[in-house]
Amino acid sequence: MKLALCQTDIIWENKEDNLKAAEVFIKEAAENESDFIVFPEMSFTGFTVNVEKCGEAFESSETLNSVMAMAAENKIAVGFGMIVREEGKNLNRFVIVDGKGELLGFYDKIHPFSYSPEGRFFTGGERLLTLKIGDCRLSCFVCYDLRFPEIFTAAGDGSDLFVVIANWPASRISQWSALLRARAIENQCCIAGVNRTGEGDSIVYNGKTAAFDCYGNLLAERDSAPGITYCEIIPDNVSYYRNKFRMRPDRRTELYSRLFKA
Repeated sequence: MKLALCQTDIIWENKEDNLKAAEVFIKEAAENESDFIVFPEMSFTGFTVNVEKCGEAFESSETLNSVMAMAAENKIAVGFGMIVREEGKNLNRFVIVDGKGELLGFYDKIHPFSYSPEGRFFTGGERLLTLKIGDCRLSCFVCYDLRFPEIFTAAGDGSDLFVVIANWPASRISQWSALLRARAIENQCCIAGVNRTGEGDSIVYNGKTAAFDCYGNLLAERDSAPGITYCEIIPDNVSYYRNKFRMRPDRRTELYSRLFKA
């Protein structure tokens, strides 16, 4: 699978202009024969808790409909983040649509960032998402989730690729890179992390969008400049490594569960 990791300088709470910028990137990725393009967390608003202005009902979402149309026109799968308001709660959602413009699935961020106001305004999701694009099985995560290895382990057996979308600030960027590599190594799984760049709500972001293979080797990395970084994900390499170096069957998950409860 050819993956297009789209690092953007998100214009604060401006869906219209951010969607126009996304349209250009989607077209570029399609012209470069990519299978899947991924945008950062809260792709078209920035990391905001202004849910009244930026939140949408999913079923009638103009953002979702716009991205579906772009995906269908360019025949490419698209992953993006948005704020969803439903049943009295707000959700930080990672959405994936296929190259026909149809919804493939969505994941709600399990761990709202309590260090910021997000923890007060958003409800955490309660399920993982694994789906297929072509021959690649991928699981979806959002930003702060990266600090919780348990959910990556839970998704690992059925995944060739983890995809993490984020608004991860420059002040902690070394941890972003280290955690991406760690999740790849401990799960023998490829991983791609798509971060934003620029400034939003007085927070500075410096990108470092990156992908690692199942050995933890760097496949691709971007500096702070907006734009697309391309890489190739080969699911057969993941299967080969897991069969060659059989670490995963040595996990004692039932014991870990008992120890945790104790």
